[in-house]
Amino acid sequence: MSELANIQKWLTSIIIKPGRLNDKVYMADQCYHLNHEKVILSTAGMPAMKKIEIYAKGYVLRLMECMKAEYPALLQLLGPELFNIFASAYLASVPPASPNLYDLGLYFPTFLRGTLPKEKVSEEPSIYDLPVEVAIFERSIAEASRSKGIEGRGKESTYDNQMLYLLDTASIRTSPCLILLQLHFPLAEFIKAVQRLENPPTPVIKESFAAISRSGYIVQIGDLELWQWQFLKALQNHNDYLVAISIASQKCGVNSDSLMADLMLWIPLALKSGYIYRDGL
Repeated sequence: MSELANIQKWLTSIIIKPGRLNDKVYMADQCYHLNHEKVILSTAGMPAMKKIEIYAKGYVLRLMECMKAEYPALLQLLGPELFNIFASAYLASVPPASPNLYDLGLYFPTFLRGTLPKEKVSEEPSIYDLPVEVAIFERSIAEASRSKGIEGRGKESTYDNQMLYLLDTASIRTSPCLILLQLHFPLAEFIKAVQRLENPPTPVIKESFAAISRSGYIVQIGDLELWQWQFLKALQNHNDYLVAISIASQKCGVNSDSLMADLMLWIPLALKSGYIYRDGL
């Protein structure tokens, strides 16, 4: 290992590992056979340890800003103080292992679920589940923004004659970046309000079905009716329009012809939102 690489690993270990700064510096010195006072020179009024502390704190603050940028709705829901407590604990227990900041908040929803009181972890939803689901939703937004989408792949606009969708159903596909969520809280409007810098009321418990996708490089989110969600889920799994109708009608307990009629009116909106596209056009 080169001297520069050794110093980089030394500094990284000090920054990302949890614990007291003095202990981390001592352990890093021992592990990488360095002396922090020789690596970081002391100056008048600024000892080496103080310089390391400033850099380490600045790094953590930068990570915290990235967490707030990825989870703005969760930040608003919890408030800055509580959000900082959870985010700091997360960064300490799951230190960054990737040079890409996109990966920073990957496990935050899982971490939050792990902090739920044991007596509150049950099949019945409670208000304790709300922060977890907001985090899941916001992480899904980040994933949809980066996943391969339908831009330039198919026809995203609608047709005036909606009957065409029933005459050429074989070409209808779900977007590769479509994410479908089944939640205990209706979150799409709450998160859109936060994005508009509003202060929406806290969502109440209500089974919810949501879609997250992208159209024209803009992430689209929305609450769905059960039949819409079941249709998209079936189409996503089976890639067949008629099979998706059959599965969705069975799961929702509705007639296939009735569902097909509803789809005729809804398909243009699904196309516009980037949930689906027409392949080969």
